Amino acid sequence: MPYPHTFITLTPEERLRLKAELQRLVTLKKWKKRKPLQALYLSDQKKIFRDIANSLGVSYTTLRRWIYKYRKNGLDAFILQRD
Repeated sequence: MPYPHTFITLTPEERLRLKAELQRLVTLKKWKKRKPLQALYLSDQKKIFRDIANSLGVSYTTLRRWIYKYRKNGLDAFILQRD
């Protein structure tokens, strides 16, 4: 798996979808399922990967895996996973 040390850039449409899904998960109190989406949002905001991992309470490896998954499969890989 490559090391994605560069930030991701969401399209405006992806950003809207991501925010809507985050709000849905907050309403449903699905805190654990929000973490990957929060990581994508923070990476889009150009936050440092180690800071993202620390603030979400996940390992750097987990964060890298989420970023790699987004780059390979897009946002649908995260949002289409319904409860």
